Amino acid sequence: MLQILQAQEGLLIFYLAIFCAFSLRLSNLYHPNTLFTLIASNLAKRVVRDNMAKSHHTLSGTLAFTLPIITIMALLFALSFISFYPQWFGGLILYLCLDTHFEKRARRIAKLLTVSQKGSAKQLLSSMVARDTQSLSEIGIIKACLDSLALNSVRQFYLLLIFYLVGGPYLALAYKLMMLCDHSWRQLLSPNHPFLAPVQRAIYVLEWLPLRAFVITMSLTQNFAKTQHYLKHYAQHYSNKHTGWIVSLFSANLNVQLAGPRFYHGQRFENIRIGSDRQPTVEDIQHMLKLQGTMRWFWLGLTGLMWAGINLT
Repeated sequence: MLQILQAQEGLLIFYLAIFCAFSLRLSNLYHPNTLFTLIASNLAKRVVRDNMAKSHHTLSGTLAFTLPIITIMALLFALSFISFYPQWFGGLILYLCLDTHFEKRARRIAKLLTVSQKGSAKQLLSSMVARDTQSLSEIGIIKACLDSLALNSVRQFYLLLIFYLVGGPYLALAYKLMMLCDHSWRQLLSPNHPFLAPVQRAIYVLEWLPLRAFVITMSLTQNFAKTQHYLKHYAQHYSNKHTGWIVSLFSANLNVQLAGPRFYHGQRFENIRIGSDRQPTVEDIQHMLKLQGTMRWFWLGLTGLMWAGINLT
């Protein structure tokens, strides 16, 4: 048994990091991600100027996300060499990258809407999304919450696990830091600002293959025909095709309409609505959480079987 555990130490670290991400969540007050978000936000405030040319925005945006990420990764890579247990050090990096707080907030939003506390629900929702929330109706709040649950679960959990399995903790860390840069800058700038273009392009290229592989794999276990129909008729026409793929997967399996136009910094951004079904209700937030729980158990079981099979052969 001890030999088997030693042989499968990497899988044990993998599952332990996931377990800790759900049961031992660090407070945002002292989480390293919060510090990096503040650094990225202050960089944007100091660098971005309205009178700058588009090429200057593109260059400054490229440097603003590459230099901090390279510096942090170089420091951590150097620390791994003096670490007694480098594999466990990589597991710690994965644990700090994984983000599961959005599920708890979604449950609180559902409870607030149930007791007609729309104002409190909007305030809590604003901590999950970059869009404007003050003018949202109840259906708008529910849609935004479901969209956020779908995007966060895939990008802040599943894709991070895939990058960790494929390229190790530093690939997962690089993706996570790029996501933090993008989110912090969208709090300050419109989504189509040229300063955001370099990091958004890097994220798009990095997640192109794993995201599609994940969505197709999950659709095989759910409503495959409807998901494929939505991918063909909706996702390809979404402003961000990757986001369209994610939202299409959950819209098809929840049988509700998601996405649509949204406001950022007072400006309306047109976007298609995904799905031809009914408008979502508060109960659909619980349905979404149950669906994600089922998908999570399936994905973790599949990952464990593949990992064990590769290492035992």
